[in-house]
Amino acid sequence: MGSDRRRRALALSAALCGVLTALVAGNAPAWAAAWWSPVALQGEAITRVAAAGDTILVRTGLGETLRSIDGGKNFTTAPPGAGFPPTGVVTVGTQRWEIDAGGRVVHIANVAQSGPGVIDPGSPDLGAGADLIAAPAALPGVVVAVSTDGTVWRRGQDGDWKQALLLLPASAVQGVPRITSVTAFTQPLSAAIYLGTDGYGVLISTDGGDDWIRAGAGLPDSVYSLSADSARHALYAGTSDGLREHVLQALPAPPAYRDAALVWRWIGIGAVTLIASAAALLGMIRLVPRRVGA
Repeated sequence: MGSDRRRRALALSAALCGVLTALVAGNAPAWAAAWWSPVALQGEAITRVAAAGDTILVRTGLGETLRSIDGGKNFTTAPPGAGFPPTGVVTVGTQRWEIDAGGRVVHIANVAQSGPGVIDPGSPDLGAGADLIAAPAALPGVVVAVSTDGTVWRRGQDGDWKQALLLLPASAVQGVPRITSVTAFTQPLSAAIYLGTDGYGVLISTDGGDDWIRAGAGLPDSVYSLSADSARHALYAGTSDGLREHVLQALPAPPAYRDAALVWRWIGIGAVTLIASAAALLGMIRLVPRRVGA
């Protein structure tokens, strides 16, 4: 009887080790990876997305522009004239930040007043063609912009520009992933800044660009476009496998962002270690000969 119980315990330990090993390897179950959820167009590459309320505009990898007017439930061919907002510019309240043709950040203090903007003092040379810029409304004065060489720059609330992030190679073969997009909410819903990459999924900073973590649980590694929709309190990602969505947590709880995949891997590592130790102990007990008459 005791031998049967030990065998069952060992079998259960082995099964649990298999499940938790999958977590460690990154294959977290669906309930552990619900940060992002599929919206539509699974199996298709989405290279551009722009969302405002119930209207979502996307461009597929085949160059087709599609539109949804019901929050992503149905997509049809976009009507003539439907276009994406310009890149390289972001308006927050009465202020506008944009990247000029020479790769410098220009600031317009009041968009209601006529007149050209001025180059923000100390802004870096992002390189001709740079067009990735974001400014979270919850952190007035903070701006994040990406140079053509992939360096992420941050303007603090004190007006000082500093390098904020330089991605490391994904592997010796793949090299450094390309930064494809950057966005933030232009209404003060969240201080988060989101960075889309073709290799690391989405990175997020909740402190204005000082620190970054991966926040791609539920996403493929290739994210081509991001759009923050203040009206729906949602973030949309155009990926190599369709359109995905993340909805901010309901008030009054503030938005909390954690790399769920990383958390579950560490939990899995600890659990596997404990179960493996227990299984080894059971195996030793089974091998120890019983004393006659005991």
